[in-house]
Amino acid sequence: MIRFVKGIIAPLALLVFLAGPVCAADVKIGVVDVKEFQKKSTTFQKIRGELKGKFEALQQKLEEEKQALMKLEEDFRKQSMMLSLGARDDKRNELEKKRRYYKYLYEDLSEQMKDAERDATRRVLQELEDVVTDIAEKEGFTLILERNSPGMIHVDDSINITDRVTQAYDRANQ
Repeated sequence: MIRFVKGIIAPLALLVFLAGPVCAADVKIGVVDVKEFQKKSTTFQKIRGELKGKFEALQQKLEEEKQALMKLEEDFRKQSMMLSLGARDDKRNELEKKRRYYKYLYEDLSEQMKDAERDATRRVLQELEDVVTDIAEKEGFTLILERNSPGMIHVDDSINITDRVTQAYDRANQ
């Protein structure tokens, strides 16, 4: 039994003593804060502004359609008592057709906006990943993490490379 215990403890002790030098290899870790990147990057702000402009144009189109629908509803309410039965049905059908078109337009423009935002996000993240990979290769980083990753509670500012990544991203996209 004692030989068995010695047979197990000796190799384990050897592994513990040898693990120190193996684990002490040069490990360089960096952290990127994407929220901070979004605030500081001029290129990202430009993309955000373009999306906002597109969103506002779509909102304007939708608002114009809404105003036309409201005017048609108001006209129908005012004229419904004076119209003949056939004319009232025609107006009601026209109003329903306009409502369906407004609903379709709303859904279509919402989908267009989501697609535009998704495409822009995908493009920015791909470009950001390329920039981070380039920095990691040039500066010898072993690991670069995103600051807001689950489980990341505290990060020393000395390993925060967000400013370098932001500058490199803006230079690459100007």
